[in-house]
Amino acid sequence: MESGYITAEELGIQNHICVLPYGENTKNRKALWSTTDLKPYQSYLIDGRTYDRLFQGFIFNPINGREDHYIYPTFANFGELADKEDWKIALLRLFENKYNLDALARNTKSGFKTDVWITLPYPNSLQEHFGSVNGRNLNFKNENDREEAIKWWVSRFQKMWNQAAILHESLIFRGFVWQRTSISNNDIELVKKVNAYIHSNGYLSLWLQQYGSCGCPDWKEFGFDASCTHPNFYGNTDHDFSWIANSTVFANHYRLGMQIVFGKGELFKDRHLYDHLNYGIYNDYMRSSLLVYQFPNQTMAEIYQNHPDQYIALYSFIKKTYKPVYPTAAFPA
Repeated sequence: MESGYITAEELGIQNHICVLPYGENTKNRKALWSTTDLKPYQSYLIDGRTYDRLFQGFIFNPINGREDHYIYPTFANFGELADKEDWKIALLRLFENKYNLDALARNTKSGFKTDVWITLPYPNSLQEHFGSVNGRNLNFKNENDREEAIKWWVSRFQKMWNQAAILHESLIFRGFVWQRTSISNNDIELVKKVNAYIHSNGYLSLWLQQYGSCGCPDWKEFGFDASCTHPNFYGNTDHDFSWIANSTVFANHYRLGMQIVFGKGELFKDRHLYDHLNYGIYNDYMRSSLLVYQFPNQTMAEIYQNHPDQYIALYSFIKKTYKPVYPTAAFPA
């Protein structure tokens, strides 16, 4: 059995992919991403001026459509269930003039390309009144209706993407991302059918899983082209730094990529980013793995302004010149 981290090179894509949540109720307060918002993600800044490129691949992840109508499954119980109207809003926001995809394209330097991934809205099986698609009112208690809704949304996205020819000069659309971090038995057949549909349209399918959650080892059987595991280390929970080390063993065995998380809030202890980066050296995912980055509850502009040392560390990690830094959340002075 082949082992080792899956790589961006074997997939033919840009490495170092950054997740951008968007919607009315996002924790980072971004319904739309402007060129100013995206600048410190796409460009490495020194004294406010562009010095080099930073992230070259992005995942747009819809959190909700209307306020308190959550698409993102983790938040579904905190508001109203999303329906067709919310899925349409999430789609339209992607193509908003001067924001999101357009802003990403405007910031991409001439002669370069930026990779784009889009997260699929999750069809929550509690939603019995999604709305009318192809002349039928869809009920997500019916598995076929869940599949039909996703295919409808994908086809709508493809049509809008194909019509936005100006974006193609700077952006490469790579494929779709499954939104849930675990895959339970009632989602398995749906995931397989959705991935087959994505592949039939010539695109890739990516899954951002949570280490230890349902279905993690079986990502290939589900039809994904790649999957990256979240090590569940935040610095201020019962999951200590050993979860990073253990997740790398798991990732090597099942040929996964890794996720790096730098968040703000009660779960996140100061300097936890350095534990993720240090293990990237010791367990070799800095040089040898497909990598996806998430920055919960904060933006890169805030990181650049409030944590300049960690902003520099991220840049050096992406450039593969990073050297281990201490103290960290797991290894205080």
